[in-house]
Amino acid sequence: MLNAVFLDDPLAHFADATPQADAISMVGGATSYNALERHVNRIAAHLLSQDVQRGDRVILSAAKSPHVVAALYAILRVGAVYVPIDPAAPSERMLAQIKAVAPNCVLADTARAKIYADLAPAMRVFDFAELPDASGASSAIQSRAEQRDPEDPAYILMTSGTTGAPKGIVHTHKSGLAYARMAANLCGLRATDRVSNHTPVHFDMSIFDIFSTALAGACVVIIPEMHTKLPASLSQLAEEERISVWYSVPFALIQMAERGALASRDLSALRVVMFAGEKMPPAPLKSFAAHAPNAQFLNAYGPTETNHCTTARMTYDDLDGVSPIPIGYADTGVTARIGETLPEPESGELLISSDQVMREYWQDPAQTDQRFCVLPDANGSSKRFYRTGDIVRRAPDGQLLLVGREDRQIKLRGFRIELDEVELALTVATAVTEAAVVVSNNQIHAFVSGGTQPDVAEIKTNIAAILPWYAIPESIEWLEQMPRTSTGKIDRVTLLGRAHARHAA
Repeated sequence: MLNAVFLDDPLAHFADATPQADAISMVGGATSYNALERHVNRIAAHLLSQDVQRGDRVILSAAKSPHVVAALYAILRVGAVYVPIDPAAPSERMLAQIKAVAPNCVLADTARAKIYADLAPAMRVFDFAELPDASGASSAIQSRAEQRDPEDPAYILMTSGTTGAPKGIVHTHKSGLAYARMAANLCGLRATDRVSNHTPVHFDMSIFDIFSTALAGACVVIIPEMHTKLPASLSQLAEEERISVWYSVPFALIQMAERGALASRDLSALRVVMFAGEKMPPAPLKSFAAHAPNAQFLNAYGPTETNHCTTARMTYDDLDGVSPIPIGYADTGVTARIGETLPEPESGELLISSDQVMREYWQDPAQTDQRFCVLPDANGSSKRFYRTGDIVRRAPDGQLLLVGREDRQIKLRGFRIELDEVELALTVATAVTEAAVVVSNNQIHAFVSGGTQPDVAEIKTNIAAILPWYAIPESIEWLEQMPRTSTGKIDRVTLLGRAHARHAA
């Protein structure tokens, strides 16, 4: 694997070593490594001309495209920090994130440039389509690049805490590259691979898509938003692009298994199918796996703060369509332990130590201190561990099993209940693909999807054999499709609002 120091190093290397190789493919159009490198330097020259300094934050907001990939590389190359913002975010959220990171400027596509210009008139906004064709700045770009340090912030990923206020997760060149290298080795990436880019750049999974792919000199296949919403089009694109390494949230695989016309698709090029972000229901994974005969399946676990840090490997023969899917073993370079005491308890909070863990929460030292602790490892050496907030237990074979979120354990009617266990029980019903539960007015409300509208009474009978009476939901509502966030996860805030409305009615 390439001995890179900064996240943009692999691009520069392969632009020289294999200049005509495809770096990006999107809807049949290809961008070579050489063309991408030239595009990056044009944007970098513009940023320097606008006095963007080392450590400045630059907001990146646009629909997925080669322009976006070039822009984030350019921001990194001049020593600045890219802050990707959901291009479909509400105006209030955009404003809150601008206030939180105090950016030097915004890089956006034409549609978003107009929105930002109206939203924050004092903010400098640059439209990709209108950037000047800068030249003659190569020495200035090289000079700035040489001033950087691997511990410099590289990108800030914005999430919302329980209060809804923006929270910035700061990753450095060192942490981002440590993850990209680990994941590239995990998947055995090689120059001939074609790697899917299903998630938007404001989602942490894009770090693998872009930077792990570049480390191998491979090609990233950008999947347009329209395809992500149409399962049959998505599976057709996977076939036509001959995607060999797939990475997405489980929902994308669930959709293709249910409505992706997989029986008429040739997915033989798939050799790795990796998924992360939420629990994967076992039944649809088994169904999808039947149509990808050459693939190994990887359940990748890890919060944004740590990057993906544990992995479970499976083949079709390992899948029974019923058993919960483990989160596997700690990845290379990762130390995972349960709890803060030794010997480790049977179950408890998962703690992670690795070079790929974030540096800090943006301008929030109190929150950073709260989430980290320094503990001795098995050899007695002190390490900085991140408290994930996830409760796990270790199986007899050493694999980790995800029990649920620490903050999703509730006390109701005097009984302690794991909401994640309630969701798992609901998915046992044959007709149920996905389940989500929320608590409203001291009652558990469940939402299920999959197939046609199932018999709720039958579902209650099924879960009564699994759950204690006090954990059975007050209501179970069938939805044709779960509401989703922009990153493809179940939108529990919307479901909570629906439960509140049900109670009010």
